[in-house]
Amino acid sequence: MASYFVPTVLQTTISNPDMTPLERLVLSHIFEAEPDGDGLYFFAEESPAECIEVDPAELRAAHRDSAGVDCVLDSIAAERLAETADADTHIELDLSMTSWATIFQDIVRRSPTLGEIVVTSAFTCSRMRPDGFGGMATLITADAIRSCATDEMITQFRDEAAAAAAPPSHVLLRFDEAEVRTMIGEVIAYDGALTRLSPDAVSDDDIHAASLAAVAATDLAEERGSALFKAALGAIGNAERRLAEEEKEGRKEEE
Repeated sequence: MASYFVPTVLQTTISNPDMTPLERLVLSHIFEAEPDGDGLYFFAEESPAECIEVDPAELRAAHRDSAGVDCVLDSIAAERLAETADADTHIELDLSMTSWATIFQDIVRRSPTLGEIVVTSAFTCSRMRPDGFGGMATLITADAIRSCATDEMITQFRDEAAAAAAPPSHVLLRFDEAEVRTMIGEVIAYDGALTRLSPDAVSDDDIHAASLAAVAATDLAEERGSALFKAALGAIGNAERRLAEEEKEGRKEEE
């Protein structure tokens, strides 16, 4: 029987002040942890744990000392502590539905200095199976958790190859919203009677909504047809000149 592993390392050391006692306790059970300066270096030699066992007293103290801090682990720990009897020697936390990445994201959101956490993982197998090897990179920021595995990279490579083999396409018209903001300033400066608003009073949301409406209301079918016609005539002219030049070169060689 084949065994699958996901060795994982955090490229980012997490400083102790950035973690709550509850996060430090749980993460040290999900991963192995080694001191690194004023923080911890987290890694998993085989795979990050999805189900962990912690000492009830340690969990109770960590939960108490982390009170008032926005943390995804707070409700999980509170629920398990409420279900625990005094005689229990350990508490099992099932984290299979809570990704460790969300725990790290809580840390990034609160940290005044930590902008991102980078995690790399390898997919390995005890047998040489084609589905047992690969890898994944994860970038955790306050706003998003982005991951890309090797099979996704292969799909991207195939899409890029297919796009490269397709006939080139050309953008007929493009504008960005920064240009709209510049135009707002020019229009207001030119026509003082247009509005009492200053350019700064127009928000980015105002510009975005107006840009979408302008694009939806604009029909460039005639311009597109004209561009296609001009391109066709230009291509014919290019071919005539090229063939004439080739014919000329051919006569020179014959002479």
